[in-house]
Amino acid sequence: MPHSTVTPETVFCPKPASLGDSVFCFGQAAPRLSEQEQYKRLIDAEAGKQGLPLAHLADRLEIARPRLHKVIRKKVALKDDLRDRLFEALDIDCVRAKFCVTFLHDHTAYDDPEVFLICEAMKGFYCEILTRRRGEIQVTLRPPIIHEALGRAYDMLLSHQERVMEHDRTLQA
Repeated sequence: MPHSTVTPETVFCPKPASLGDSVFCFGQAAPRLSEQEQYKRLIDAEAGKQGLPLAHLADRLEIARPRLHKVIRKKVALKDDLRDRLFEALDIDCVRAKFCVTFLHDHTAYDDPEVFLICEAMKGFYCEILTRRRGEIQVTLRPPIIHEALGRAYDMLLSHQERVMEHDRTLQA
């Protein structure tokens, strides 16, 4: 699809191919993990990336090592308060984690740069609304205005990034 025909409306299928398909299903249908299981896998993966064994993580959170191991690697329930404490200890962005698990049903998308960009844009937009409306969310902007503003913002970011990269190349030469 040429770039000029890509719009927020054409990016997603207007209707699912079949009644059982989701509009947001972009890949092969696979058995879905529960939200809790996906959060557990995300936490385990992030601890692994940071080289932090679950035992050390348990010590940091002052909980019993066997308990954390059973929660993350076995079938013991992961309660919301423990999940939030683990997110904080591992510097996991809770908005991005919840977006990946709840909307995408894919905890592995957490490190995807596009997911990062989408979540940061959502957080920024939400904060701007709260600031402007003092807590009342009454958006009177029409979708084309929002899409145009986001498009211009991304164009500015890309332009700025290109200038920074050009300056870096100039300094290295």
